[in-house]
This record gives sequence, structure tokens and C-alpha cells, in this order.
Amino acid sequence: MDERIYQIAEQIVEIHQKAYEVYLPLVEDSCSRTVSEAELSHLLDYLLDFACDEKILGLYKKLCRKYLYVYPRCIKFYIEAYREMWEAENK
Repeated sequence: MDERIYQIAEQIVEIHQKAYEVYLPLVEDSCSRTVSEAELSHLLDYLLDFACDEKILGLYKKLCRKYLYVYPRCIKFYIEAYREMWEAENK
């Protein structure tokens, strides 16, 4: 049983690493230009699913900081969504 739990944990780490590798260039591209609110929301939706991982959370924060003054309501929504989804688990 312990071995199976270890294997599952390893798979989760691998999935997070793959997600980071996929999303890093998308975030870099989105930060190098001004994207539409719909495109930003789409990307933040996907990142939110993995935001329990510190590297993905860094990408999430980078996007939020970049677009805070461009789409303030959108960013506020995603900051609150992050808090509801992930910070509640840490309490």
C-alpha cells in the first residue's frame, strides 16, 4: 500500500512538471503582449487547476501582476478563485 501511494505521488509530481513545461511558454507569450480578457481567463482557468504547485503558482501570479490594471475585475475574480480553491486547504 505504501509503495502504491509513493507511485501516485511521483505521478502527481510528473504531471505538475509537464504542466509547467506546457504553460511556461504560454505565460511568457501572454506577458510579452496584451492578450484579450477571454484569452487571459482561459489561461488562468487552466493554471488554477495546478496552482497547488509552487512553480505553476508563480506563473499564475506573474499573469495576475501583468494584467492587474488592464483587467482588474478579471484578476480580482481569479485571485478570489485561487484563495477559495487552494488557501482553504491550508487552514
